[in-house]
Amino acid sequence: MQLVLKSKYASEGYQHVPATPGDFGIEGFTKYTGLAFQCYCPEFHYDRKELNTKQQNKITRDLKKLKDNQASLKGVLGETKIKNWYFITPEVAHNNLLTHAQKKQDEVRGWKLDHLHEEFTVLIHDAGFYIKEINQHKESAGLPISLGLDKHSIPKVNEGNTEYDDNLERKTNLRMADKGEAAAAGLLKLTTKAFLDHDSYFQSLYDYHPQTYFQLAKALNGFEDNVEEWSYTTSGHPHQLVEMVKERLSERLMADQLLSIDSVTTDAIVRRTVARWLAVCQLDFYS
Repeated sequence: MQLVLKSKYASEGYQHVPATPGDFGIEGFTKYTGLAFQCYCPEFHYDRKELNTKQQNKITRDLKKLKDNQASLKGVLGETKIKNWYFITPEVAHNNLLTHAQKKQDEVRGWKLDHLHEEFTVLIHDAGFYIKEINQHKESAGLPISLGLDKHSIPKVNEGNTEYDDNLERKTNLRMADKGEAAAAGLLKLTTKAFLDHDSYFQSLYDYHPQTYFQLAKALNGFEDNVEEWSYTTSGHPHQLVEMVKERLSERLMADQLLSIDSVTTDAIVRRTVARWLAVCQLDFYS
């Protein structure tokens, strides 16, 4: 975002404000036009209610810094008065955030601080306001561009859903129809184990390697529509369809240079993902 702000507001005298030796509640400002910017990217993948609470708390804390650090801020700003204060966050989780921003704006105006404009305004921006500049910097860095907010997640599953158990058993029997009951029972055990381990595996990936998690989620989400289409259009034995999906998914993940995962990790991801698709019916067999 610093690269984006520096290029987007260069003609307005953009100045980066490092959080050293102190955090003044802004990450940058425009010298000539009085725009100030503060960014917030969540540390975790919160649900929408919790994200909204985190965003509101961040706004409250950072606006208070404008008053607590007014002496230091006046030294940084010089003659510039902050007129518009932009809170930049990947997404706006709830319209309550706008209500909170309005409430805090009125509160800040009531402080009547010398370094704040009398028409001080709080504005909320999500990533969509900057997508053009984000893509420009991605292209210059050799990264793929975005058509919108790159927010992807891997769906979680309910381990206690009996419908999932029924789906796995039915599909395993179809896959192993030529192999007998022992083979079907063995494969069902392995597939169920992979399915039940799905959520904990990907949660661990998110906890320890969030960048890999989000890139993987993007790849899986893009691949998933193909799986459902192949379920309708591919003829042949059910087991052949499953193996084809696994092979093509493995190839897709291994070829993704932004993932940079080895074959062992790829196998673990494919095994759990295909088990989920079998359980929730993205991957099914039609005669």
